[in-house]
Amino acid sequence: METFKELYYREPYTRAFDATVTSCVATGGGFAIELDETAFYPTGGGQPGDRGTLAVESGKDALVAHVREAVPGEGAGEVIHLADIALPIGSRVHGELDWMWRRDNMEAHTGEHIVSGIMHALFGYNNVGFHMGDRCIEVDFDGVLTPDDAFDVERRANAAVREDVSVEVLLPSAAELAAMDYRSKKDHDGQIRVVRISGVDSCACCGTHVSSTGQVGLIKILRMITKKKRTRLELLCGRRALEACEDAMASLRETSNFLTVGDEEVPEAVRRLSAEKDDLKHQMRQAGRKQIDQYVSTLAPEGTLAVCCLPELDVEDLRYLCEQVLEHTGATVCASLSPVLGDEPRTAYVIAAQDIDLRPACKELNHELDGRGGGKPQMVQGSWTTTSDAAEAAISTVLG
Repeated sequence: METFKELYYREPYTRAFDATVTSCVATGGGFAIELDETAFYPTGGGQPGDRGTLAVESGKDALVAHVREAVPGEGAGEVIHLADIALPIGSRVHGELDWMWRRDNMEAHTGEHIVSGIMHALFGYNNVGFHMGDRCIEVDFDGVLTPDDAFDVERRANAAVREDVSVEVLLPSAAELAAMDYRSKKDHDGQIRVVRISGVDSCACCGTHVSSTGQVGLIKILRMITKKKRTRLELLCGRRALEACEDAMASLRETSNFLTVGDEEVPEAVRRLSAEKDDLKHQMRQAGRKQIDQYVSTLAPEGTLAVCCLPELDVEDLRYLCEQVLEHTGATVCASLSPVLGDEPRTAYVIAAQDIDLRPACKELNHELDGRGGGKPQMVQGSWTTTSDAAEAAISTVLG
């Protein structure tokens, strides 16, 4: 349990400090080091632990332990520094935090409070899950948002950032806490720490935060996922949000240069290209159908089975080919095939019939030709791991 007297709570902007090594034991893949005081925040409350270095002066040289993560110890306020090398017990160390990592997490945690407070105020939804990762923050809420709702939350969150109000850390007494209106995801024993952002949020929290909302800089919702009456928001805050916007602008600029239009004209240019692509696909489909019609007009199947193999046909064309053969020739069963481009031989197929159940034959062919597929009694489709010549021979044996 936190005592809230630790250096990372008292002075969260501390980047470097001096302390004494009180314990150092080997652990999986490294060493677990404890100090008499530390500015390293230990993993907890959805926030990742701090990273950095612990250096011991030793004559002309220095021992430098790289801390990959700080985690909670067993006792109140204990912090374990998971490091790559051992440090002598009793030695004085100079600790330095990976400040970009810590600052990113302070901005992210404060941004999450702003978004969660606004969500609760607008919709009554509770934050029921929270994780801060290397890429973004994931926050789960017990209600469903629309895209317009999410945009409104983001707009209000950034308005709160621009207001630059103080982020206060309170340690209320039991009586004071009973009179407070604050969010909490679970019951706590002992001293409760409340982070209050005036007009935005009050929440029980043990993380580190910036001292005012303006220091968050920017809040951006990357993605919204709704599932089982819940909504997950993926957020970026501060420097990470700014970098994401810079990357997005660079991509937009690259696209606008490629399309030779202004940035603001990109959406319309893409819609125009998409319409042109759809029109071209339609024209190609029509041209392909004419070729199929010409091919069918030359067919004179011997018996009731027609086996047709044409290159570069997709499943819709294969179906059309079967339909035309059954309609315009004397065949009552048609197998249309097309080789699939790739490193190994593969053949796509559609088989159609007028009056027999093709499913048993499809199962037999799939087994013989190492394929997969199926369908309805009068039409089956799929692909086989074989050449079209081998497929034709097998079809003639099974259906001929």
